[in-house]
Amino acid sequence: MQLRGVPDLKGLEYQPQNFRDLYETELGQEIWNFMKRPENVVRMETATFLERAAVEPLAPGLLTEFGPDVGEDRIKQMIGHMARQIMEAIGYEIERPGLRITRESLFSSAARYRKPGDDRDRSMKITREQREAWKQKTASSPFNRWLDRKVKQPGGSLDLDQLYAVARQYGIEKRYDHLNPGQQRMTIGIMLRKAVPEADYADA
Repeated sequence: MQLRGVPDLKGLEYQPQNFRDLYETELGQEIWNFMKRPENVVRMETATFLERAAVEPLAPGLLTEFGPDVGEDRIKQMIGHMARQIMEAIGYEIERPGLRITRESLFSSAARYRKPGDDRDRSMKITREQREAWKQKTASSPFNRWLDRKVKQPGGSLDLDQLYAVARQYGIEKRYDHLNPGQQRMTIGIMLRKAVPEADYADA
């Protein structure tokens, strides 16, 4: 359902430029769809009104939906690139490209936008450790906990063989060896989220 007063961005096509390889995966497509959801456009506009980075309020949803590996630098860069195209499409311009984010977030810095003609400024600090702790806590949805238990080794590293074994259990045969491990985990996770009955992970 389209929210009243929110631009309909269904037809907006992402111009990936340097992120084409990542965007052309299921992961890239799903992140773009996530970014264009009306409720997320509202979040970005609200953050902008409050003089904060547009992507800042998207962090909890990104972590819940895609897991902590969405915090990989290149993926965050693509998210910022996507946000810019969305914000410009709805009439905003970059006010400050590297605004430091001073609250617990997936992002340490990101662009702040404004309507042409606006002006402002502010800032504070949060440690890398605080950001990492928040990221892990926020990403801990029942689905992600369930999948992590199945594919993480005792030391916390990802077992790719086990990841693909779980995928096969739910009819997913495609491999993504051209992606790095974190991206493989997220891409398979996206597909599993659609294939795994909620009852399988509800108590995780």
